[in-house]
Formats: sequence, structure tokens, C-alpha cells
Amino acid sequence: MRRAIVFALVALLAACSSPPPPERDPFGTTLASAVASAYESHTTVKVASVTTFSWDRLFAFKPQTSPETMDAALGFTWAKDYSDQTNTYCLLVFASGHTVAHSLLFPRYRGDCTTLARVGPYTTSTAVFSITSKGTTTGGQPFLQLHEAR
Repeated sequence: MRRAIVFALVALLAACSSPPPPERDPFGTTLASAVASAYESHTTVKVASVTTFSWDRLFAFKPQTSPETMDAALGFTWAKDYSDQTNTYCLLVFASGHTVAHSLLFPRYRGDCTTLARVGPYTTSTAVFSITSKGTTTGGQPFLQLHEAR
């Protein structure tokens, strides 16, 4: 019994230490770097300039957004679950026509979308964001926030 408990704890710790989604998704890493660079240089990040796939609309869903709300925004049925129930990630959905070209759970500390006034859609020309910081993460890195660039 003790071995089973120890094994379960080790497995849980290993699962918790896996990298967050941007490190598993090459685009997530690219976007996180672009956001950080924009913050450091006091410029904007143009999402279309860092994507390697075709899309025409971007939606930024806040944590705990229902599938029905996401589908209504997208204009077609896609979502099967809430965007994120841990309040840790924003779900970025890139659509092309009536399909999803790419989706990404983006850590809020890398670029918090809860600071955006609207879900979208943002087009390849309007998906331009300025970046501010609200304090630092527990690791001492800036907690970055996205804002619509005007």
C-alpha cells in the first residue's frame, strides 16, 4: 500500500513538472518570445507576423468560458469543454473560414487576455497588442498583459 501511495505521488509530481503548453507547442514559444520582446522594447506585437499557419480571425477566450459561448463567437461548433477551468490559461483560437487553424492554451503570465475588452474576432491586421506588466510571477518574471493597440 505504501509503495502504491509513493508511486502515485511520484507520478503526480512528474506530471506537475511537465512544461506548460508554450514549451510543447512551437508556436506558443514563438508567441511568448514575441510578447516578451514587445514588452521589453515598448512596442506592439503583431500576431500575424509570428504565425506560420493561415488564419483570418483570432479569438482570445478568458478562463472559464463555456463551450456554447466559444461556439457562438466562432460562428460554428468546435468547443467541447470550457476554455480553462484553472484560471491559469487563455485559450487563443485561430480560425480560417469555418475551421480552427490552430488553438493554444497560453499561460496568463506570458500574455494575459483577461485584460482585453473583447473576445474578438481580431483579424490579421487588427491582432496587434501592446503589453504591460502587473507585478511579477512567483519566479520573478513580469506578469504580462495584452491590450488592444490603438
